[in-house]
This record gives sequence, C-alpha cells and structure tokens, in this order.
Amino acid sequence: MQTLVLFVFVSIVANSFCFGQGIGGQPPIVEGPPCIVQLTEFRMKKSPNIDQLSIEIEKSFDEMKVSGEIEIIETIQISVLPGFESMLQIGKMATVTTGVTSSPNKAPSRHTQQQSIGTLVRLTAEPRDGKTQLGLTYESSRFDREGTVDSPPDTNTFTVNTTMLISPSKTTLVGGSSVGSSTFLAVSMKQATLTAKE
Repeated sequence: MQTLVLFVFVSIVANSFCFGQGIGGQPPIVEGPPCIVQLTEFRMKKSPNIDQLSIEIEKSFDEMKVSGEIEIIETIQISVLPGFESMLQIGKMATVTTGVTSSPNKAPSRHTQQQSIGTLVRLTAEPRDGKTQLGLTYESSRFDREGTVDSPPDTNTFTVNTTMLISPSKTTLVGGSSVGSSTFLAVSMKQATLTAKE
C-alpha cells in the first residue's frame, strides 16, 4: 500500500487544498506558535486487543511500524495555528463500472459512473494547560479491491469527528474498529520550528 506524506503550512501556503481562517468565521486570535499535527491511518496485521491497543499505540507506535505489526495506509502532516482552522483535501475522480448490458446481435454495453475517492482533514488547535485541544474531522474513502468487468470495486470509508486533548510528542489512538479490514487513526503533535530570516 502506497504511503502519502504531505506537509502543509497554513502560515505560508494558501491555495485550493489548504487554507486558514478564524474558527467560526471570526477573526483569528493567535495564542501560540504553530504546531505540526501528524495523522496516520493504518491497519493491524492481526486482530487487536481493543482494550490494550490505545496503550500500545501511545507507548510503542514507532516500534510497531518497524516490526511490521501495522500496515500504514496514509500519513498526513499538516500545520495549524491556534485560533485558525486548517483544511486539507486530496482526492480524485475515478471511473468505475456499474454493470454491463447484453442484447442479441450487439456487443455488450458497459455502464460507468464517476466516483470520488480521497481524504479530507479539518483541524483546529487550542492550548489547554500544557496540552492541546484538537478539533478534528477526518474523512477517507478508498477502493478495497479492484472491480470486475461487470461490477464496481468495494469502497472503504472511514470518518472521525472528535474533540480531544493530546500531549506533545505522544501518539494517541483516535478511533477505529477491529471488524474485517477496518482501519484505525492515530494522531501526534509537535511544535513547529520557525527560523527567523535576517
């Protein structure tokens, strides 16, 4: 599975994929330096113990990646300023087959439609007594298997909408499911390093 890593700095970049604006449309109040939030969508190679997974992720997420216990599906890094909302959207329109019509003395007619797949992230961050309160919306959709000549591919969707407190430099499990090939989402954060120009 291909891993995509994106770096988006809302203090520098403003385009159709990423923007910063005040929360609720109000003028932003910047209360601290920008931070880099990393979101990792992954699958477990074996059925996890849900009661222990959040503890294992926090303590040894990097080691689990190296050992091959988890399969990384996508990794996104996005910069967010306190008082601003950051948004990132990556995707494409794919043509999928929905069916085939056959009739006597005519070649089969294939029916298709356009399907949108990709990832959408919205983030807010506010300092809270040494931690950071994240407002996170994460939506992803991707094909689980290839389609056939007369049917569309299966599509997996994963949506998280939550507000949570996280500690700097600690990986936190946001959510997921152990059913089938369902995925999990982990988040970590660090302060961005800004270098002043002379």
